[in-house]
Amino acid sequence: MTESEQHTPLPSRGFSALELMVVLGVAGIFSLVLYSFYHFHTYALKAQDIAVGLREGSRLALDFLVREVPLAGARPVRESPCEGFERLTQATDQRLAFQYDYRANSAGSPPDGCPDDPNERIVYLYDSDAQVLKRGTGGGAPQPLINDVPPDGFLIQYFDRDGINLGASLTAAQREAVTSLVVTVRTSKPHPNPTVATPLTSELRSTIFLPNPPR
Repeated sequence: MTESEQHTPLPSRGFSALELMVVLGVAGIFSLVLYSFYHFHTYALKAQDIAVGLREGSRLALDFLVREVPLAGARPVRESPCEGFERLTQATDQRLAFQYDYRANSAGSPPDGCPDDPNERIVYLYDSDAQVLKRGTGGGAPQPLINDVPPDGFLIQYFDRDGINLGASLTAAQREAVTSLVVTVRTSKPHPNPTVATPLTSELRSTIFLPNPPR
């Protein structure tokens, strides 16, 4: 006869209070790390989207300026009864107004040598209250071109043929001497992460030459 051994199972026991605290502590740390990673990733994506928008804004403004400013003073018809034709009518560090002739008083009409059509006069200016760069043409009030431009985010520097900076507010004689401009456009927004004090910015700069005579 074979005797079978009988094993009495040990009584099972639960987690002690110390073990439970350790497990909960590890779970809490893991949750905190996961939460921090999620927020870091979310802030990073938001910052990337904001940075792309800022670059697009500054590039849009500079593209407008680079395309339109060289037209200043363009006048296919030099002999005309137009008196007081000026290439640049206003020139400060944050405001530029210029004119050119590409048609007469109505669409489709040939140039007549005078900027008598409202669309032949263009102005760029900075609105410090709204922090907006505006563009105006057609005789109407200037309209926002891009937003999020800080107080020093739009700057125009004027140079003569010798490369001398003509200052921040030009007289009529100085405006005639301008041969090139250096335009800086900077856009800025706060970082989406409130713990990051440095704002997100995009800055572009371009030198624009004026090929047409002042008068």
